[in-house]
Amino acid sequence: MQGLLVVAFCVSAALSAVTALIAWRHRRATPAATALAGTCAALTLWSAGNGPVHLVLPQELRHAATVLTIAGVLGSVVGLHLLARTVADPHHRPARRRVAALVVPPVLVLAAVATDPWHHLFFTSTSFGGDPPHFSVVYGPLFWAHTAWCYAVLLVSAGHLVRAWWRAHPVVRSQITSLLLAAAVPLVGNVISIANPQLFAGQDITPLFFTVTALVDAHAVLHKGFLRVVPVAREVVLDTVSDAVVVVDAGGTVVDVNPAGRELLRRAVPGLTGDPVGLPASSLHARALADPPGGHGQHTVEVRPGLHLDVRVTLLRDERGRDLGRVVVCRDTTEEVETRRHLEDQLALVERLRAQLAEDSVRDPLTGLHNRRFLDAALAAELGAQPPAGRAPGAGLLLLDVDRFKVVNDTHGHAAGDEVLVAVAGALADGARPGDVVARSGGEEFVVLLPGAGAEATAARAEELRAACARLCVPVPRGAGVRPTVSIGTAVHPADGTDAPSLLAAADRALYAAKAAGRDRVVAAGG
Repeated sequence: MQGLLVVAFCVSAALSAVTALIAWRHRRATPAATALAGTCAALTLWSAGNGPVHLVLPQELRHAATVLTIAGVLGSVVGLHLLARTVADPHHRPARRRVAALVVPPVLVLAAVATDPWHHLFFTSTSFGGDPPHFSVVYGPLFWAHTAWCYAVLLVSAGHLVRAWWRAHPVVRSQITSLLLAAAVPLVGNVISIANPQLFAGQDITPLFFTVTALVDAHAVLHKGFLRVVPVAREVVLDTVSDAVVVVDAGGTVVDVNPAGRELLRRAVPGLTGDPVGLPASSLHARALADPPGGHGQHTVEVRPGLHLDVRVTLLRDERGRDLGRVVVCRDTTEEVETRRHLEDQLALVERLRAQLAEDSVRDPLTGLHNRRFLDAALAAELGAQPPAGRAPGAGLLLLDVDRFKVVNDTHGHAAGDEVLVAVAGALADGARPGDVVARSGGEEFVVLLPGAGAEATAARAEELRAACARLCVPVPRGAGVRPTVSIGTAVHPADGTDAPSLLAAADRALYAAKAAGRDRVVAAGG
């Protein structure tokens, strides 16, 4: 029996060593391979040290083998824990506190085992004898503390696998199931070995159970490849897409960023030089990441002046609806936004030019007043429309002509004549009231439309405008200046005309009467 167990431990050590080498060769392709290699290396120590412990050897050699065995036990437990964490999250990187929790207890345990001959707190007593001869021990308090820590770590590891199984796709879930079943083998075997040491003639065959687990894990990690394909696919997809991908957990911490995301964050957050992973999203001062508008969906955000992003936020929830975080996918749309703004500016300019062109088409280029085209449209609209509430029906019309305008042109030149027309136009525009229409109908002739004005109001307004023009003094190159006067004929709708042509004709007859009566005066139609 003793020799058979030694052979079994040697075979176990050899299998573990070979598996460790194979896993180590695949560490770059498979994230879990590194943890698997470490686990198998520790199992090699455990199995290699477990055989000599049960042979008739000097006490010093047996103690050294015991230290080697315990080192293998602790390394196997830590390795399996890291393997489980990597299976649950291929990008897992333990924090410093967790590293300390995994390193400090094993160091203390190994120190206690190495010094056990002095205090006997790990093994109270050890002996070799019986029929058949076997190695027996009485475990001390430090052994049970060490065992409790190992079980706690393994149970936490199993918890990570169970949680990963719960969240995983059915294809991956079947693989994790095999890992969970394999993980149960050493737990059950170790409990049986400790509870009934005589069952295996006092021999601890726990490393054999762990070797079975390691071989199953190696098959899942290296042969079936589900832990290799998913992370590699993730790297290929996320690391090559041009869109920035940032993963933020439920606590608001950035947990993953692809290369495009790192580049975009450096542009969006001045002064960011280190790795953004592990930083609170709020500390990045990037509103698209820290507090996306609307919580989720697609949004356009200007994260800083001149940097526009199209942001798509997807909330992550587990099967029970619990918040796991969010995935933020950002695309730089600055060029598109600037192009759109430039196009909008161009369209606005075209619209302003179109409006200006439309306005210019109804304006007299010399005086700036409306022209005959606009006047005709305004007359037709005013005479044909129902007057608004609160305004009297009808309208007054003034037809003005600058007196002796030909004399001004002949005496002072056409430039002076133009100045006179501009001055008269300014006086008429200044005297106009809201709603009035002042137009130059041609040559030295002007028309003023007074909506809602009756005969008396029309005559009064005509006299005001005549007086305003009489007060003008237009400078000329030679002489004291030109003092223009105007003759005005008035007509009122509908008394003097029911439509635009008849109303204009009535005002025109009145204008000729004013001219004939001596100019610089107002004559009403029918007066």
